[in-house]
Amino acid sequence: MKRLSILALIAMFVMPCFAQAQITFGAHGGFHSNKVQIKGISESWVPENGYWTGVTAGLHAEFPMLGRLAFRPELNYIEKGFRVREGFEFDLFNIPIPIGAEAITRVQYIEIPLQLKYTFTDGPVQPYIFGGPHFSYAVDGQIDLKANFILDFNIGSYDLDVTNDLYNQFEVGAIAGAGMTFQAGRSNLFLQGSFQHGFTNMLDDPIIDIRLRNSGFNVTAGIQIPF
Repeated sequence: MKRLSILALIAMFVMPCFAQAQITFGAHGGFHSNKVQIKGISESWVPENGYWTGVTAGLHAEFPMLGRLAFRPELNYIEKGFRVREGFEFDLFNIPIPIGAEAITRVQYIEIPLQLKYTFTDGPVQPYIFGGPHFSYAVDGQIDLKANFILDFNIGSYDLDVTNDLYNQFEVGAIAGAGMTFQAGRSNLFLQGSFQHGFTNMLDDPIIDIRLRNSGFNVTAGIQIPF
């Protein structure tokens, strides 16, 4: 009962602030460049763990809080992935001939970032910073296999079973970044970049002792309209 009274008291002060404030809604899209952190004994034999770039898009809202501080929840679709490559060369008539294979893992997530945003100035151009946790859920995935012998060849694409016990569909992480808002009549345009890091393992295989965590960069642009 005491806890309910405290929550009700907080709501009495917070809700009028949101009710009187100008709430902003918007849409955004861009690119996410991702790779994985590899832990365990297997990291010693993974030769090239590189970035893979996918798309991201979503909707967001901004709720003014105190001064220039705002709460910004989002609902996003985001593609995360990574590439692993193995290869070597041999000489043919003193000409180096590359031979290699590459596996590209792509996973699609529904993601909910819960961020705090601080805007530094008013006016037609407004720089800002933001950060907070994100909660993601993997809904699908694929693995693309390629081979290289002078030219690249597609071996095939295979569905990834994200419901497998070794794979963790739920991811918890954090986002931090900065951006600029540009006034355009009644609406606002913005461009931002951020770094995103997962705290939970997307893959945890105790048999071969390998653990993978997502880490990457976002570049997004969008539009938002105050109501």
